[in-house]
Amino acid sequence: MTVAVRQAGEGELGVLEPLWLALTEHHRSLVGETLPVRENPESWAVRHEQYRTWLRAGRALILTAHQGERAGPVGYLCCRLLPSGATFDFGETRGEITSLVVDPALRDGGIGTALLDACRAELKNRGIEYWSIGVLAENTGAEELYRRLGFRPWIRDLLGHT
Repeated sequence: MTVAVRQAGEGELGVLEPLWLALTEHHRSLVGETLPVRENPESWAVRHEQYRTWLRAGRALILTAHQGERAGPVGYLCCRLLPSGATFDFGETRGEITSLVVDPALRDGGIGTALLDACRAELKNRGIEYWSIGVLAENTGAEELYRRLGFRPWIRDLLGHT
């Protein structure tokens, strides 16, 4: 089935909540026994505020995926637009995918790829040459997708408990 991707604004953030909560539960299933995962109402409140702040500052791009007659989005992507930093010359701005969510019942159907392809096209259109995406070490399926699309390891984040 065809996937239609479009850009979303601040007024459309509310429809993303069920997808975000599904992602939170996915993360909980992967690492919930070893890492503290926020409870759902708090998790969405934090992320919703981040999206609003980033959009208002003109430092984010949110894309939603739509399929068939379904009323709401079947997936979405948030890409922050960040300065490249002092060490690496990635140009004035680089993209950083902070969220990529697909309805769990529709995973492996090309929706994530469609969102990433649309994001790549928009970044290129804006003259942005580099982008990155983080992935939980346990999320091997997502990492395989990202590698197929050309992402390669760049920075390894290590986490410790004080």
